[in-house]
Amino acid sequence: MKLKLNLIGILLLGLCFGSIESGLEPVHAQTDSSLSTVVRRGHIRYGIDASIGGPYLYWNPKTQYYDGFEWDLIKEISRRLKLEAKPINTPWAGQPASLESRQIDLILSIRERGSLTTGTNKPKFAETVPYYLNSQRILTNKDSKISTLRDLIGKRVGVVANSGGAAVLETYNSNRGNAIRLFSSRDIERMFAQLRDRQLDAMLLDEPVAIWQVRRNSNLTVVGEPLLPISLVAIVNKDDETLKKAVNQALIQMKQEGKLESILRRWKLWDNNQKSLQSAVVLPAISLTTITQF
Repeated sequence: MKLKLNLIGILLLGLCFGSIESGLEPVHAQTDSSLSTVVRRGHIRYGIDASIGGPYLYWNPKTQYYDGFEWDLIKEISRRLKLEAKPINTPWAGQPASLESRQIDLILSIRERGSLTTGTNKPKFAETVPYYLNSQRILTNKDSKISTLRDLIGKRVGVVANSGGAAVLETYNSNRGNAIRLFSSRDIERMFAQLRDRQLDAMLLDEPVAIWQVRRNSNLTVVGEPLLPISLVAIVNKDDETLKKAVNQALIQMKQEGKLESILRRWKLWDNNQKSLQSAVVLPAISLTTITQF
C-alpha cells in the first residue's frame, strides 16, 4: 500500500512540474480519483476494436496478439505511467457507452478531434493532446494516370461510407455536378479487390490505411496531396481530469523524446506533416469548402 501511495505522489509531482507546453495546466491538487483508481488497480483499461485493422490496431496471427501503431502507443503510455495495459475489445460504435459506464478508462481507437466532445457528448468526454495527424489520400494502381484530386473527374472512385474520404468527395461533387463517379461501401476489403481488378479507378481513404495497402500490394500507390487533415486523440470521461493530465504528460514526453516519431516511422507513417504534433497547440479546423477549389 505504501508503494502505491508513493507512486501516486510521484505521478502527481511529475504532472505539476514536468511540462511547460501550451495547453497543459499544473495539477495543484488532485481534484478527482481517476488517476489514483487506476494506480491502485495496477492497470488501465483501454477501449479498442481489433476489427478496425492495420495499421491502426489488429490481431496479428503470427504473434497471436494485438499489433498496430495505436497498440504501440497504448503500450508506451502504460509503460511511462508504470501501469499494465489491459485492452478491452469493444465494438467501435459502442466504445463511448462503455467509457461513460466506466467499463473502460480510456478510448484510443481512431477518434478524431471534436468527434466526441461536441454536441450532446460535450458534457461527457474530454480529449487528450493529439497523437497523429490523419488525412485522406488517393490510392490507385501504379500504372494509373491519376495524380491529383482533379484527375478523379469522370473516374470510378470508392470511399468508405460516412468516412472523411466520403465527405471530401461528396462535397466536391455537390460543387461539380457529380463529376466523380462515387461508390460508397462499408466493405473495404471488397473495394480493395475491385481496385486491384480495375473495377474501380481509385479510392480516397485514411492515409494509414492507404499506406498499409501499398505495403501489402506492390501494384498500388498513394498519390496527390493530403486532404482534410485532422488530429487523432484519445478520449476519457470529462470528470477524469487527473487521468487525462497523466496521459497528456506521457504523450508530450513521447513527442519531445522522439518516441512518437519512432513508433510512426516503424509503421511508415511519419512525414513532415506530423511535425506539428511536436507542439501542443491545437490545429485549426479545416473547412470542406476549401476542397472545391481543386
